[in-house]
Amino acid sequence: MKTFAKYDYYIQLFFIIIGPQAFIFGGLSGFVLFYFIVGIPQLVSFLIKLFFKTKKSALYIAYGIVIVPVWIIVTILFTEKHINDFFGYVLMAALLYSPVMAAAYVYDCYTTYEPYKSQL
Repeated sequence: MKTFAKYDYYIQLFFIIIGPQAFIFGGLSGFVLFYFIVGIPQLVSFLIKLFFKTKKSALYIAYGIVIVPVWIIVTILFTEKHINDFFGYVLMAALLYSPVMAAAYVYDCYTTYEPYKSQL
């Protein structure tokens, strides 16, 4: 877990720095690209941590409750090409809260890594 926490934190930090640059330099397509650049590594990290037998933080649980359904809706959108109004409202709301949750997830990665810092 120590090694994973270290690499996970630095990878998440890297993508949270690169993502806004895609938004700034990419225009409207950069806006969507930002969500995928930051979100996909966080989703992978979240799913890997899900199977670790460590205590999960409240921030980690909150991230899972509000972000994982968005990825499920996006997957449905890619396969069905049509979604009902409720799913559309969830996606629009996610545009507002997901950057905050992305930053919170990086902070959670940092707090997970911090105790191991002196042991590595």
